Amino acid sequence: MSDTYVHLPVKLRQREIWRLRDWLPAPQQVWDALLFRLPDALDPHERGVVTASMRQGLGLVFLLGLVAGIVPFLDNLWLSVTVGAAAPLARLGQSAAQWLAAYGSIPAVEITAHTLQSVAGLEPRMPGFLAALLSSLGLWLNTPLNWLSLWIIYGALVLATARFMGARATLETFFAATSFAFAPLVLTGFVSIPFVGPVLSVVGVVWGFLLYVQIALWSTRLNVARIVLSMLLPIAVLLALPTLAGMLGAFLLRF
Repeated sequence: MSDTYVHLPVKLRQREIWRLRDWLPAPQQVWDALLFRLPDALDPHERGVVTASMRQGLGLVFLLGLVAGIVPFLDNLWLSVTVGAAAPLARLGQSAAQWLAAYGSIPAVEITAHTLQSVAGLEPRMPGFLAALLSSLGLWLNTPLNWLSLWIIYGALVLATARFMGARATLETFFAATSFAFAPLVLTGFVSIPFVGPVLSVVGVVWGFLLYVQIALWSTRLNVARIVLSMLLPIAVLLALPTLAGMLGAFLLRF
């Protein structure tokens, strides 16, 4: 069956599962999404539905996270090699120096900053360069994993809220479509560059938010008000959870 002219998805050869085009959309699709040409990005076969797959969305988010982490990786590597410590400790020592310069007149801040600098200056259990390299690589690989977690958890909450408001999009379709909204977030990787980096980071977040709204509109067929509410309500709930948990704990302690 696999040698006939009609290739059914369940009859594909095992090696075809690992083709790059099955794990990533075409670069032109990503470019079209960035320019808000969503019909071309999400429906390149012009079938009137989202034809990108969730597998392609997963690969795209992971790849974008890796790209966004390149500049922070180089920054962490340079700092940790210079200090001769693991990247988290080197970053901790740098933050302590900044606190000391800004609030050194406060005794508590001074004591804390000097303690953190002492911890950051501890001799690593492996060669300094190796500790710097491995820790920087770990932080780099953690970036796409964090992006995947954000994509899945936040997307599930948004879709659940949207379906409550009448959306009919499937989970696979919604995830495949919203993966393209992570493309502008690559700009957040430049945040450590002085002056220009924070501006690019803000542009990337705003661009990604607007693109997420447009993609959600396309995939759910809801109106703008319901989509924006579906996107903001989960954020509000997540931000309110610590406060609600604290209030509940204080209430239970009274009894």
